[in-house]
Amino acid sequence: MSTKQALQFAAVVVQNLPEMSGEIMQRHIDDPKGLQTLLRKVFLTFPILMTVKLGTGLKTADNFRQAIKKAKMDIGSWASDLLNQDAFRVAGQPTEVSIIAPTVAELGFKDGARYADICQRGVEMGYELCPSELGPQLRLQYQNQPKGEVLWLAMEAIRRSGGLLSTFFVGHGDGGLWLRGGGAVPGGFFRAGDRIVFVCRK
Repeated sequence: MSTKQALQFAAVVVQNLPEMSGEIMQRHIDDPKGLQTLLRKVFLTFPILMTVKLGTGLKTADNFRQAIKKAKMDIGSWASDLLNQDAFRVAGQPTEVSIIAPTVAELGFKDGARYADICQRGVEMGYELCPSELGPQLRLQYQNQPKGEVLWLAMEAIRRSGGLLSTFFVGHGDGGLWLRGGGAVPGGFFRAGDRIVFVCRK
């Protein structure tokens, strides 16, 4: 975006602002960070990648492993371990969630960012963290994932058997479609081009 375009955009926004009191205006002047968060919610919306079904009848870790194997997909040892943990939860009733997958840069971090900051930014913009079940369900249902694409889930990290915090991520490599678990600890760094999955609020 050029400086000229930015100025033109700002002028159009000012011209089309709804009527508001001086008190409200001053509140935004005194709280530029709050205004920035509000503007992100208004202007930064992302296309829905897909709708994923949860609570499909797969309940146990073995249920998910068998379904992934039957679909001729691969599951890594860390992802398999996450399925065993008490923190991995499955929806009690069938439900659907719509997801987005913006890049870290599209979330406002042009130079990359820590995982905790990425998750916080998505929530500030009105999106939700992913339920843990979304990891294996996304893998099973996103069968047309483009080759070379990797998607990391923004979610509450689960502690693996070895004690490390991890989250799910899905990809399509030379060997086909896969589900992995990775060390997306709060301080873990993600590059500007990495794509992060959030859930749209209903």
